[in-house]
Amino acid sequence: MTQTTTYKFEYFSFDVLGWLARALLSLADAEYTNVFPDWPADKAKTPFGHLPVLTETSPDGSKFVVAESSAIELYLAEKYGFLPENRKHKAIAMQYYFQIRDIYDSFFMHSYVFKSEQSRERYLGRINDFIERHEPILAQSEYGFYCGDSLTLPDIYLYYLYKINTEHGDQSLNGFANKDTPAISKLAANVGIIPNIKKAHFGNPKL
Repeated sequence: MTQTTTYKFEYFSFDVLGWLARALLSLADAEYTNVFPDWPADKAKTPFGHLPVLTETSPDGSKFVVAESSAIELYLAEKYGFLPENRKHKAIAMQYYFQIRDIYDSFFMHSYVFKSEQSRERYLGRINDFIERHEPILAQSEYGFYCGDSLTLPDIYLYYLYKINTEHGDQSLNGFANKDTPAISKLAANVGIIPNIKKAHFGNPKL
């Protein structure tokens, strides 16, 4: 029997910082198990006292543990071909990824931490600026992707950002509402119909 690399992904039973890693594992058809720790009792067992944590077990039984959501996402994206091989193209893809993460972090901080009119306006201002810059990038893409003719990390992350905005219960927080974003919308729709992408969704905690 051929042994394969397996993964244990430790995070809570909702999306937030776990969604993108789960999406990459699902899209790669990797064999992985979601583990929902007893928190905060299990906090001391993690490398840095917080989640998510990914444990990779190789066929020879050796284990590799990595924490921090960005580190996990970049590791999986590179391993499973969701980043360009060319060094300069990879840097471009990563810059898009970090820009999307910055917008998501602003969304998260407003929705779950500050919940103020000031944080709302800050988020909407940042996503409006993001749309103005990224819609032309995708509109000029021959294949509709950020990087060449294949799905990469920023495409997957943009889909999630678009999804949490358009499906949010408070549509005044939807940065894509009333915006002309045909290229962004098309990319999000194309990623959303990939069968394995649905395996990654757990939903989010109520605001």
